[in-house]
Formats: sequence, C-alpha cells, structure tokens
Amino acid sequence: MDDLPKPWFMDKTPKELGIGTWGHIWTISYETPVIEALRLFLVQRISALPIVDSENNVVDIYSKFDVIYLAAGRAYNDLDVSVKQALQFREEWFEGVHHCSINDDLSTVVEAIVKAEVHRIIVTDENGHLAGIVSLSDILKFLVLDSPTILKNRFY
Repeated sequence: MDDLPKPWFMDKTPKELGIGTWGHIWTISYETPVIEALRLFLVQRISALPIVDSENNVVDIYSKFDVIYLAAGRAYNDLDVSVKQALQFREEWFEGVHHCSINDDLSTVVEAIVKAEVHRIIVTDENGHLAGIVSLSDILKFLVLDSPTILKNRFY
C-alpha cells in the first residue's frame, strides 16, 4: 500500500479535515443509569458514548451494540441499572477502547480502525484526555460526500 499514490488529504488530521466529532462530546460515567444512556442515543442521535473518569480520561465506551447484549441477556427489565452493571453482558471478545492521537493523520487513523476492526476510534489530546471521536461513518461521509467539493476547491 505504501507504494501506491495517496490523496493529499490523507496526510492531514481528521480534525483539520472536519472529520469526526470535536468540541462538545457527550460522555457518561460507569454510574450513569442505562436509561440515561439510551435517552442520549435517541435524543442526540449518536451511536456511542465514551465512559470517562473524573479526570476526563476515557476508560470504556458504551454503544448501541451493548444495548443489544443487554436485551439478549434479558436484563432490559431494569433500565435503572448502571452502565457498569450492564456491561457485564458484553461479549468476551471486547478488546477495550481504541485510541489515536489528535496529531495522527487520516491515514494513521484509518489504519488503526481497520487493524482494530472497530466502528470508531477515540481521539485523545497530548494529556490523554478525550478530544474527539472519528467513526467509519464520518470517514465514509467525507470520502463520498465531502471530498468532491474539497478536491474541486483545491484544484480549481
């Protein structure tokens, strides 16, 4: 792959390209009730919530897929349980939260997502704090919908 030409934008960071979510990012803690996480999924139209500690370090992630595991375990009768309790129903294959640096270029971020086989990656700043989230959907939207406009403005 390294021998193939790559578009100029692959050397830019996702933040520079406007790919992903930056600024205000909805987060939860392990103590957040599942019903609140579900409400945020619906109202904010998001598919995952980083779980942060008191210092804004990402310690886990709660996604819509985790809700499916909760339903499969028939634990959905009590939606007041904490996210931490609900995550006990998560499959054993979960390998943790995947991170990249705010300074990583799009090529590095795409490679990390592909290698980890995940739908999204957490972006951290120089101090390891949550800075953004980049999902496969964000990248595809950029490539399919946004890049023709970007390429047109760059070359004309």
